[in-house]
Amino acid sequence: MGQLSQKQIEEILAKKPEKRYNYFIKTVCEEEEVWGLADDEGWLLLEDDEDDSEVLAVFPYPEFAEIFRANGGFDEFKVASLDLYEFVDWLDDFEKEKMKVAVFPTPDFQSAVMTPQRLKDDFQAEFDKESES
Repeated sequence: MGQLSQKQIEEILAKKPEKRYNYFIKTVCEEEEVWGLADDEGWLLLEDDEDDSEVLAVFPYPEFAEIFRANGGFDEFKVASLDLYEFVDWLDDFEKEKMKVAVFPTPDFQSAVMTPQRLKDDFQAEFDKESES
């Protein structure tokens, strides 16, 4: 995995949530890894202001998870990775539990909050695209 430069990081964080979401889907399908923040209890869950549901924060690269951790004051959390296929299994459970996913939150908590089904559909579409080329 190539390390991102500070400039790349800033450029990607400056994108609109929808653009960052697309970047997340593409990157995660290529790298087959999802990044988040975890502590001894498990993964960092944020709250969706709209309906108070729990939302899992996920990132395409560890650098972004680290920036979010540092700026969000989540000192007790560590950056952790999850295999993409394991993550897709989790999405099935999330659906049952009515949880959502905050894709790629920026340090000021701007993210694309998606349903597990939307993520699964978009991963599938990305895989289909890759396998055609």
